[in-house]
Amino acid sequence: MAKRVTDRLRRMSRFAPLWVVLAGLSVFALSAVAADQAAKQTNTGEDLIYSRGLHFQTEGEVVPLAEDGIHDPTDEAIKVLQEPSEAMKDFPRDSRGIIDWVKVLDSGLINPRASLKGDMELFPVDFDVILKNTGSMPYVRYPHRPHTIWLTCRNCHPKIFIPQAGGNPITMSAIIQGKYCGVCHGKVAFPPTKNCGRCHSVPRKTALLR
Repeated sequence: MAKRVTDRLRRMSRFAPLWVVLAGLSVFALSAVAADQAAKQTNTGEDLIYSRGLHFQTEGEVVPLAEDGIHDPTDEAIKVLQEPSEAMKDFPRDSRGIIDWVKVLDSGLINPRASLKGDMELFPVDFDVILKNTGSMPYVRYPHRPHTIWLTCRNCHPKIFIPQAGGNPITMSAIIQGKYCGVCHGKVAFPPTKNCGRCHSVPRKTALLR
C-alpha cells in the first residue's frame, strides 16, 4: 500500500506543482487513517449494533432512557417518555427472557396504529418464505404474518429486501452488522444471536412451505 502511494506521488510530481502533490499526500494519509479505524472497529466489534446500548426488551436489563445510548439525554422529551421497564414489565417473554412481540400483539396488550393519525388500515399477508442458504444450520422460516400485522410491505421492500428469489445475499455477519434482518432485530425486535431456534426452525429434511 505504502509503495503504491509513493510511486503514484512520484508520477504526480513530474507533471504537477508541489501543492498538488501535497494535497494528494494528505488524501492518501486520511484514507489510510480511516481504513485503520474501520479495521479496529471491525476487530473489536465496536461497530456492531449490540454494543450501542442495552435494551430492556432484548436484554432484560432495566436501563433508563437517558442512559440507553439511543435517546438524547439532553432533550426535554426524555422527562415525559415512559420508561421501557415500566411500560413492558408484564409483556410475555420467550424461553430466553426476550419479549415475544407476536404474543404481545395477539393478546391485545398493544394495538399499533396503521398510520400516524390512525386513519389507515393494514392488510396482513400470511405466507412463509424458507431460506435455505444456512450452511449446516436448520433452514430459516420467515413468516410474513407477524411482520405484516403491524408493518406495511414498503417498510421492507425494496430498500431492505429485494422482493425476488435469490436477490438478497443474507448472511449472519451482515445481520449482526445491522443489515437485512438486523435493521430491526437486535434493536426493536429480538436479537438474532440470543435464540437461534426462533429463526432456524425448519429441519433440513422437512423444509416445506405451509
